[in-house]
Amino acid sequence: MKYILDIDDSKSTFAEEFFKTLTFVKKIRAISSNEITNPDILESIENYENGKVNPTPLNLAELKVMISA
Repeated sequence: MKYILDIDDSKSTFAEEFFKTLTFVKKIRAISSNEITNPDILESIENYENGKVNPTPLNLAELKVMISA
């Protein structure tokens, strides 16, 4: 199972050392706030950049529905 924790920068060193002491924690990795971690989104971006898919034009009403969902 994976968790994402938002830890204050001033406590990040302490948190990393603490998690390393827990035997059931397999891996610790810091990610930046703008890093995409969702594999489906990453695949979608790669497919678009490689020309495998074309963007679907949406009107303003459709975009508002997507944002509100």
